[in-house]
Amino acid sequence: MQPTGGRTHPVTNRTSSKNLPFVLFQVKDGLYALGSERVREIVMLPKVIAVPNVPPEIRGVINLRGKIIRLMDLRVMLGLPSAKTEVEELIQLLHEREQDHLNWLTELESCVRERRPFKMARDPHLCKFGVWYHKFKTDNTLLKMALKKMEKPHAIIHASAADILLMAERGDMDGAQALLAARRNRELVELVKLFNEVRRLLREHHRELAIVVESGEKRFAFSIDQVEAVERIPEESIEPMSEALVGRNENLKWRLGKRGKTNQTILLLDEDFFVIPGAEN
Repeated sequence: MQPTGGRTHPVTNRTSSKNLPFVLFQVKDGLYALGSERVREIVMLPKVIAVPNVPPEIRGVINLRGKIIRLMDLRVMLGLPSAKTEVEELIQLLHEREQDHLNWLTELESCVRERRPFKMARDPHLCKFGVWYHKFKTDNTLLKMALKKMEKPHAIIHASAADILLMAERGDMDGAQALLAARRNRELVELVKLFNEVRRLLREHHRELAIVVESGEKRFAFSIDQVEAVERIPEESIEPMSEALVGRNENLKWRLGKRGKTNQTILLLDEDFFVIPGAEN
C-alpha cells in the first residue's frame, strides 16, 4: 500500500461517493480512516516549506507538480509529538545511552584504581540502554540488523566488570588495567560505531506520506506514518464517540468503527476535523 519512488497513487475514480471504502492509515500507534471519496492521492512526503505565523497544526506548504498546497501535521492535530520531533528525541536518547557506556567504563576504571565498590549495572538487560533495547520495536530491517549487532559488544562490556574487579581484588592491577583497555579499544569502539549507524539509519529511513484531500474547490494534504489499506468498514460497527472522550473540538462529530478483518478500533476522521480556527483553509 505504501507509495514508492515518488509516484502518486490515486485512490478512487470518484464515479460515486456512496458506499465507497475508507482509506486506513497509521499515525504512531493508532489506526485512523478517511472516506476515500475525499482522497485525491497518496504521495511520499516532498520537501516541506515552512510558513511563518501559522498555527502549529499547519506544518507548511508542499509543491505538488507545480501546485502549492497546505500541509497539515496530523500528529500535532491529534495531540501527539510530530514525527520529526519523535525521531530527534530518539536520536538524542541514543546519544545519552552511548555516553552512559563511556561513563560506565570510566567509573569501573576509577573504582579499580581507588579500590572502592563498583555500583553501576553489570547486567546488560538492566542498564538504561538494555531496558530500552528490549522494549523498542521497529519494522525497519536494516535498523533491526544494526541493533542486533549491538547485543554482543554490549554484553561483553557489562560482563567484563566481574573479571576486572576480581583481578583487582587479587592484586593483579596490571591484568585489570589491560582488560579495561581491551574492552575500551575493542567492544566500546565497536558499540560507538553501531550507535552512530543506528542514528544514521533513523535519519535516512524516516519516511512520511502525505494524503492529498479535495474539499470542494480547495485541496490540502496531511502527513501520516503509513497507509494500512483501502477497505470498507462494516456500517453496523460505526458509532459516535462518547462526549467524554471528545477533546480538541467538542463540535466535531467523532465516530469510531471496527475493522472487519481484525476488529481493530478505528477513529474515523471527518473533513471538518481539518478546519483550524483562525486559519484560512
